[in-house]
Amino acid sequence: MRITKAFSIAIGLAAAAGIAGCGSSSIPIGRTPVYQQIERLSRPAVKEAFEAFNDHDITNRSNPYNKTTDAQLANEILSFAGPGGVANRSQAIAQTLQSILIPDEMTADLSKTGTLGSYLGVETGGVTGSLFGGRKLSDDVIDIDLGAIFGPTIPAVVPSVPDDGHESWCLTTDNVSYAGGANTTFPYLDAPR
Repeated sequence: MRITKAFSIAIGLAAAAGIAGCGSSSIPIGRTPVYQQIERLSRPAVKEAFEAFNDHDITNRSNPYNKTTDAQLANEILSFAGPGGVANRSQAIAQTLQSILIPDEMTADLSKTGTLGSYLGVETGGVTGSLFGGRKLSDDVIDIDLGAIFGPTIPAVVPSVPDDGHESWCLTTDNVSYAGGANTTFPYLDAPR
């Protein structure tokens, strides 16, 4: 009887402590939440294609809305894509790429209901498929980015930007296609193969 009573008291105290500790916050009292970002990859080819490798860790650990990091990446886009750069595109194409890709954050217009995601949809005014933005599992974001950097995508979707004739066709795709298999329930992907 004594053990049962002690056990009942212990359970009661634990329950009271649990109730007293409840509140509207999931953060324990007196503690500041710690958040550490390790990678920024919603737009996978942007950082990897344009940015110097030594800068990747700085970008990965910075907030997507960090103006200093965005300014650095914006300059690297112009340097890489513009005249004399790796892609050697016209200044107009390089500046258009920069204006589409900076800020380096995934944008989705949640007011556009009943439509599917479309990578760079908001930034391009819906030319890539819809105005919703975001991205679908089936969006080949690498090929979309490579097409914009090395292919005819920018002049095709932005008529005011003339084609510079400097396409590098062998670099417009990674030659990896979407294997399909999206499901209707989370995590929406097929089982690993």
